[in-house]
Amino acid sequence: MTSAPANLLNQEWTSLHQEHERYDRYGLLIKLTAVLACLISLGLAMSLWLALVFVLVLWLQEGIWRTVQARTSERLLAIEKVLADSGDQPAMQFYSNWEASRPSTAGLIKEYMLNAIRPTVAYPYVILLGIELTVAVVNI
Repeated sequence: MTSAPANLLNQEWTSLHQEHERYDRYGLLIKLTAVLACLISLGLAMSLWLALVFVLVLWLQEGIWRTVQARTSERLLAIEKVLADSGDQPAMQFYSNWEASRPSTAGLIKEYMLNAIRPTVAYPYVILLGIELTVAVVNI
C-alpha cells in the first residue's frame, strides 16, 4: 500500500505535471501571437521599430514562462527520484525517462521535421502555402 508521503508526492507530481503542460500551451500561444503581430504589422505598414519591440516583449515573456517551467521540471525530476528510490512507485517517471533518452539537438530537429511532414500535421500548411504562392504569382 502506498504511504501518506508517497500519496502527497503523487498529488504534487500530478499538479506540477498539469502546470508543466499548461506552460507549453502558453508558450505556443505567445509564439502564435508573435506571428500574428508580425503579419498584422506588415499588413498595416506599422513602424518596424514598434513591431520589433512588440516581438521582443513577447520573446521575453516566453522566456519568463519557460524559466518557471524549468523550475517545475526540476521539482518533477526530484519527486520522480524520490518515488523511484523508494521502490514504492514505478509510475510517474515521465520526465526522468525523457531526460535519460533525450536525443541530441540534431536528433530533436530531425524528430520535429519528421512529425511536421506527417499528413495530419502538414495538410493545412500545404493548402495555406499554396494559397500564398498563388497570390504571390498573381501579384507579380
